[in-house]
Amino acid sequence: MCCIVACSHPVQRTITPAFYFWKQTWTGNTTEQQYIQQLPAKKLYVKFFDVTTDEVTKTPVPVAVFRQAAPLPANVDIVPVIFLMNEVWARPDSALAGNVVKLLEQLCDSIPAARIPEIQLDCDWTQSSRDAYFSFIKQVKQTPFFRQRRLSATIRLYQVKYVGKTGVPPVDRGLLMCYNMGDLRKPGAHNSILDVDVMESYLGEHRIARYPLPLDIALPLFGWSVLFRNDIGYAGILRNVGETELKQTKLFTPGPHRLYTVQQDTLLNGYSLKKGNVIRRETIDPLTLNAAAKLVAKQLQTKDPAVIFYHLDSLTLQNYPLDELQEIIRFFN
Repeated sequence: MCCIVACSHPVQRTITPAFYFWKQTWTGNTTEQQYIQQLPAKKLYVKFFDVTTDEVTKTPVPVAVFRQAAPLPANVDIVPVIFLMNEVWARPDSALAGNVVKLLEQLCDSIPAARIPEIQLDCDWTQSSRDAYFSFIKQVKQTPFFRQRRLSATIRLYQVKYVGKTGVPPVDRGLLMCYNMGDLRKPGAHNSILDVDVMESYLGEHRIARYPLPLDIALPLFGWSVLFRNDIGYAGILRNVGETELKQTKLFTPGPHRLYTVQQDTLLNGYSLKKGNVIRRETIDPLTLNAAAKLVAKQLQTKDPAVIFYHLDSLTLQNYPLDELQEIIRFFN
């Protein structure tokens, strides 16, 4: 009897474990080096610079340019990542592609060319900015520096669900970002970094399998503290307020769902907090991370995906033992 529809066969995959490095300076931190060696990671995706709009000239400019204070790790490929703010497409600049390539070449000059097989563009483009962004991609692909390398682009969950509206970038492959999927600005008890139910609402109906690019996968290893003020609601992320600070019982009253109420007016690590303000602490526990990885793995059709953890940071890695990360990698086999 002929099986006309689909006799389901597991996809045989070759997995490339990897990390993002999103800090501005590489210092050769011992813990970070150990995680690369022992995972073992085969690629390191390094943010080389951001492109934003200059407040005065209103033209695109590079900021937060990457700096090497120590040699990059040996025996791993380096994937430079360029983060482009969506606002730069409001006034497209014909010189942008050339300027980006020129700076990228300068930053890559000290790295052997063979260790840079891929360049990645990171932009949260929208339906209105799609044409300008895609045109930029086509321009950089024509330059000699890009022509011999694979080009990838980050893909958000909504860009998978609404692919007909957002379009598919003209690149060789995509990187599915499995984080930052909720409403950060919404008060109350939820996790805007990773929520498996929200993730499933975007990726249900086998949308990953149907996406027209081979996809790599990025999973979150980070947390943040979100401040809500009594009068204005969302007030931003407290970058240097973590578990240690929130456990100060004289300053905070812990509530359910990791909500902390400020007990008295105070200045904490440079932030002015008022009595009654609420801080929501968001982190990713191993069970949630495992569930997200399994959800993606069962749909993924890419035969050679990179599974990338965001991001390589010694303080954050204290919460993620190596064996747990290695187990997640195995879900994709």
